[in-house]
Amino acid sequence: MFNELTKLFSGKQKERRHSPRKKARFNISWVKNGNELIPGVGMEISLNGCLLATKTPPGVPDFDIIMEIGSRKIRTRLHTARSGTILRENMQWTLLGCTFSGIAADDYDALVRFCKDMHEVGNKAAAELAAMDKSDDAYRMLPMRVQQHVLDALIRLGRLDLPQPNQQPLLRMSSMGTQGGKHRLAVHSRISGGHGSDPQQFDSVIVIDESGAVKVES
Repeated sequence: MFNELTKLFSGKQKERRHSPRKKARFNISWVKNGNELIPGVGMEISLNGCLLATKTPPGVPDFDIIMEIGSRKIRTRLHTARSGTILRENMQWTLLGCTFSGIAADDYDALVRFCKDMHEVGNKAAAELAAMDKSDDAYRMLPMRVQQHVLDALIRLGRLDLPQPNQQPLLRMSSMGTQGGKHRLAVHSRISGGHGSDPQQFDSVIVIDESGAVKVES
């Protein structure tokens, strides 16, 4: 449906690409007012960003989407790098070329596997944690560098195992609110017991300031 415009749109500035793009149609919805989902269609994706079309544009340069990649639903924050419109069957569509500005580490791993046509790697323990609580968008939407700071802090305290390649970290997180520009997050993590013993579980409170610095409060 959008082949001609896609070729023109994605070919404008090829020299700016830093990772190969994969042409694939996938469902997306951008998030309006926190919970309303506005449908669209994804047309290309790479490790840096994606190309998508929607009949109802967000109207702002930065917004959240939920995209279906394989059997996985991934929520990510996008920044619009360029945009254009096309009239198709008397309906105007907006085409958006976007970069990822916030995506969970485990979702990014899944994106790597999708873009590189790699098999999905199972992680039963992480799946169990995710099933316990779906309110961990606080962690998933942190910038990737801040996510890594959170993981490093918990690993240093012995409250989290170092994730293996293509493995999700064994934690879940929920927001406790913001005060004075600082975000407080409740974190549940665990480490494997080893040698047949039960896993150890930990509940921590993490504070993140405006610069992205991470402090374990308790």
